[in-house]
Amino acid sequence: MRSIGYGVLILFLAGLAGPPAMAQDKKADKKAPIRAQKVLLDNERMRATESLFKPGEVNPMEARGHRVTRVLKGNTTIERTHADGKIEKIEWKEGGVYYSPADNASAKNVGKSAVTIYTVTMKAQKQP
Repeated sequence: MRSIGYGVLILFLAGLAGPPAMAQDKKADKKAPIRAQKVLLDNERMRATESLFKPGEVNPMEARGHRVTRVLKGNTTIERTHADGKIEKIEWKEGGVYYSPADNASAKNVGKSAVTIYTVTMKAQKQP
């Protein structure tokens, strides 16, 4: 009878320890939302987009061409992470124009406000 009591106690304690570990796994799997873009022009030479970059949203890590971004509305802080792990913070101000060289990087809005931006990205020229 005593062994049944210990068995129930062990099962009860294991049940208490299980749910928090599962909750932590779910939290780790949650990813930041990706910034949506409205494509205004897309041809063989360049791509122009307009988007609302909300706090917490990210641009995923990928290769990008030379680009110029103009902040149409709002102010925020952007955290750019490069492929080599280097992290830089950039203060985006309304009306500001920002140049980024071709690179492989991600960007995240770590500020407290959303910004509306217009970006022109140059595409690599194809050799004849």
